[in-house]
Amino acid sequence: MKQELHTRRRYYERFQVEDVINFFSGQLLQAKSPDGAQVFLQSIKVTRRPLPSGYKDVFRRMQHPHLAPILDVMEEDEQLILVHPPFSGDPLPLIVNKERAMDPEAAVRVVSKCLKTLRDLDRLPVSLSATLDPKNILLNGQKPLILFYYMKEPGKSGHDEKWRELLFYLLTGHAPMGGLKQSERQLEAKKIPPKIVKFAMFALDRKNGLEDFSVQVERHVNSAEGSHLSRRARRSRKKKVVTTVVVAAAALVLVSLTVTKWYAGYSDAKDSTLANMFAPITQDDKQNGAGNGQLFQSITFNDQNNSFKYPYPIKPNSAIQGSFILNQLNGFTGYLETPDKSDILGLAVDKEGKIKLYDIMKGQYIPIGDSGDQYRVEAGKKYNFELYYFPNEPIRLSIEEEGKSKKWMAVVVTRLSGDYTLHFRGGNGVKFFYPDVNQVTNQNMFEQMWMNQQPWRIDFGQALLDVDSQGRNQLGVYPLSQVRLDASASSSFLFVPPQEKGSYSVEIEAVDNSHFRLVWDKKTNKFALYKIGDQPQKVAEQEVPWKSIEDGEPLQVSITSNFNQLSVNLTYDSNSVALTYTNDTPVMIEDITLRDAEGFRLVENKTEQQDEKGDRES
Repeated sequence: MKQELHTRRRYYERFQVEDVINFFSGQLLQAKSPDGAQVFLQSIKVTRRPLPSGYKDVFRRMQHPHLAPILDVMEEDEQLILVHPPFSGDPLPLIVNKERAMDPEAAVRVVSKCLKTLRDLDRLPVSLSATLDPKNILLNGQKPLILFYYMKEPGKSGHDEKWRELLFYLLTGHAPMGGLKQSERQLEAKKIPPKIVKFAMFALDRKNGLEDFSVQVERHVNSAEGSHLSRRARRSRKKKVVTTVVVAAAALVLVSLTVTKWYAGYSDAKDSTLANMFAPITQDDKQNGAGNGQLFQSITFNDQNNSFKYPYPIKPNSAIQGSFILNQLNGFTGYLETPDKSDILGLAVDKEGKIKLYDIMKGQYIPIGDSGDQYRVEAGKKYNFELYYFPNEPIRLSIEEEGKSKKWMAVVVTRLSGDYTLHFRGGNGVKFFYPDVNQVTNQNMFEQMWMNQQPWRIDFGQALLDVDSQGRNQLGVYPLSQVRLDASASSSFLFVPPQEKGSYSVEIEAVDNSHFRLVWDKKTNKFALYKIGDQPQKVAEQEVPWKSIEDGEPLQVSITSNFNQLSVNLTYDSNSVALTYTNDTPVMIEDITLRDAEGFRLVENKTEQQDEKGDRES
């Protein structure tokens, strides 16, 4: 009894336990760390000694898409206490049941992810395993998260046998009842595809092992994904589904990023050995709290400690994501710095909550952006930031309040290339959350995700991305900022021009570098198309059938080409005007650009996207 009380005091002394959360398969303690962060504590019984040296550091640095992250590990007598940050998901039995089974292909993918997770647990320095009982699995969308795991006993290489029933459960919503024949009839009665029925029956047959089942499932998933990508590639030849291909590919990038986080740091690993799965803890890590028994989820700046340096170099093709809370508007800045400290690119939140962008070259401070009154950071609220660094490309930055749809975005033209160091500074009470840094394998797809899957590309400047009451994305573009749309997007887009301006223009670039300009002159109430050469040449003109546009209402624009003909159609409130020009040589649109001294707004064209969806389904 004394020993039990002693053990309990050790982690109770460090954490303020607030609640006990009971699951079917185990128990989590909800607690608060010394810095006020909410955590969950899980206990694992130690079944082998000695434990390998360095295992705690490996656990702390482990980031796996289907396991709760581990902030810290404490060894207390005959148990390990794992400290988890908050995580989300619904217990699998609440999602899948007799009334609501899972789609067969989705079920196979979930099983594949769980089986891979078992293999990853087995490869850890302290070999772990987990039961694949549905009650031990949370589901977030189609992403499983295994809740509780255990230390494998010496001399025992097998796994808990619940893996055999998981696929059957997902397909039917209940555990198998009766013998193999009865289970097979139950699957066939639900019209499960024969191939997937075979997988489920293979698992239930106790003559078959986990490894053989894993190979079959993984082979099927890889084959299905390859077929899916092949169909998408064929569809991409059709002009009207270009945007859809981008959206689907962006989802693949998300999966790639999730897997990349499992390989912490920037390893040059070419295999999946354990040594290459985790980056070593550096001296900088230890100075900032990692590896010395301190939680490393967030830092609260004070007068003695008001800065943080990310311990690894920021390499090209990096995505940086993090969060901060300013208890008061008393200063916060983050910046990238060259190794020789000759160049700095940074952002700062001033005392009014405005976001300032700046460049420092050889000691000279150069302001390059200001969020102004359109977007301000407020005290006491949590904000998430993103920074994307591609070599010799503009830096992409965004900040948004957690739980809100509005996002401030900036694209800064810089000369960045090579490795950089990442720094943050804050006033007293600023809470800064440890950032995630991932390498990006596909820049175009990542930009689509950043822009909420919309076909708008900011060349330079600032904008506010938000969702309106109709569920449409809207991009409010700051004055003198430039946005580009490719040929497929220019065939139909919604545009809200500035209200007060006397004229507005859209630049049209062709593949052969020929240049056209569409001009709306509000004074004459006419649209005109110009061919730009040594001297602009007006090649088409039409009077506008409407006198004014109601404030905030979008104008539908279509700019297309067909061989040597360039066509422009503008529609507002069921009234349309068309401009057509026949060129001497073929015209193939490459992209269009929009920029204005007063700013403008783009609106998601949901009607067009629904038409594309209908085309795909037909």
